[in-house]
Amino acid sequence: MNNPFTRLKNWYSEQTSTAKGFIWIGLLLIIGIILRWDYISSRVVAAFGFLNFNQ
Repeated sequence: MNNPFTRLKNWYSEQTSTAKGFIWIGLLLIIGIILRWDYISSRVVAAFGFLNFNQ
């Protein structure tokens, strides 16, 4: 049975350098969103505050 980490390593090594860069940027953006989720969600709610969904 193939180890999933080995499969992931093989898949990653087959990618071009541009694709690897996009993968790293995507991971960093996801981590940034997770770390700042409270701030982001509060700003989104404030931006749409004129809509009242509680009626």
